[in-house]
Amino acid sequence: MDGPTIGILGPTSIADLRRFLPDTIPADVPMGSGGTPVTQIAAELLRRGRRVVVFTLDAGITSDRTLEGDRLRIRIGPYTAHRGRVYFARERRFLLEAIRQERPDVLSAHWTYEFALAAIASGIPHVVTAHDAPWTILGYNPIAYRMVRTAMAYHASRLTRRMVAVSPYVARHLRRYGFHSGPIEVIPNGLPAAAAPAGRREADGIKRFAGIFSGGWESFRNGPTLLRAFAIARRSVPGAQMAMIGGQCEPGGPADLWAGVHGLRAGVEFLGHRPHAEVMDILARRVDVLVHPSLEESFGLPLIEAAAVGVPAIAGRASGAVPWVLGDGACGVLVDVRSPDALAEAMVGLAVDDARRRALAAKAGAMVRDRFDIAAVVDRYEAIFAELCAATSPGRT
Repeated sequence: MDGPTIGILGPTSIADLRRFLPDTIPADVPMGSGGTPVTQIAAELLRRGRRVVVFTLDAGITSDRTLEGDRLRIRIGPYTAHRGRVYFARERRFLLEAIRQERPDVLSAHWTYEFALAAIASGIPHVVTAHDAPWTILGYNPIAYRMVRTAMAYHASRLTRRMVAVSPYVARHLRRYGFHSGPIEVIPNGLPAAAAPAGRREADGIKRFAGIFSGGWESFRNGPTLLRAFAIARRSVPGAQMAMIGGQCEPGGPADLWAGVHGLRAGVEFLGHRPHAEVMDILARRVDVLVHPSLEESFGLPLIEAAAVGVPAIAGRASGAVPWVLGDGACGVLVDVRSPDALAEAMVGLAVDDARRRALAAKAGAMVRDRFDIAAVVDRYEAIFAELCAATSPGRT
């Protein structure tokens, strides 16, 4: 299909883009750094026949790599977290040089940090998407690294002319703290609209919960409270099980060790980080209720991941964008996630009330189709890309 070449910058799950690459790609390609929202946008554009160049970073490599498919090129550079004190200068140099070599017509940069700064420096028409609330995150993690990240976000947000936020909560945050003075369009994260897979497990009398964590399991992610709540809930729901998914939740990892010290391992399976497709399969086949204890979310992608496969969620009634995502409780249960007792009560409530759980699951599935379908999300991005390209076309008036 004819049209502009679209450059996408951001954390990306390369494993979830392999279907767009030839079979001859080596098996040892970098995995990328996650980034389901960015990956889903790239995949949808490729499904539409667009030409896409993905610019991303990976902590597991020391030199840049290039992967190439029919309409997809992936440029991967090394990432070193401790280089924040210099605004990730090496990473920004790689991204900027790769952009200049690839010369896409328009750029979509995700997160207001090194990816956004490289897109802005390139001079190519671009849009920056904010995926978090920098001042709030700094408040939960007042360390030098987060201070540098907050300064980067301020710098990038002030410099860009076209800005998107993934929720009204993020847009309000950026305006309130002076990050961006111009218009901010709200475009949520998205997933392919889908009903629960046909292979969903049969009821066996065991109630299964899951927690999904991104970027750690403590601090504002509030994982310890979930484990305490599950132990309380298990007294009323004998045999209940909990899957802990995400960074630091691997067997023998920080969450597992903490649970052992506090006597909270009973019924808990520590699965660690898994590719997005595998997470979706686990949710569909092994989970009755997602429990999302995060104290703050700019969006809360696990909420719609679970909803897309018919799993209702329990989450925080004061956790940033969470109430907006869950329709103010119409599509999930909102509680005080700081309280193990409140979380446990909600878990028991959904475990014993099959009719309510199924009703919430149906509403949540409809919510994903109506509000967070990736096709509708990418329609809105493509409209922005068209405007940016038209504004820079030769001969415009």
